[in-house]
Amino acid sequence: MMICIEGLIIPASWDNKGNVVDLAIATQDEEEYLITDKDQVARLKLFLRQEVEIKGILQTKEGKRIIKVKRFSKLKNQA
Repeated sequence: MMICIEGLIIPASWDNKGNVVDLAIATQDEEEYLITDKDQVARLKLFLRQEVEIKGILQTKEGKRIIKVKRFSKLKNQA
């Protein structure tokens, strides 16, 4: 199912050296969606702790919501 969400990009998991390997988007209603696609994680790391809008496909795996990012943009209302 294609969805569009807005939220804050946050770290979701780290490797044994402390590098961020997965990200999540935390929405204002306290929902979290994991972002695990390595190409998109690399692009979205530039927006860590910033608000973005993501359009993508919602998947559920082991009870966790995962979004397969198709497009994203930084929200313009930030300083």
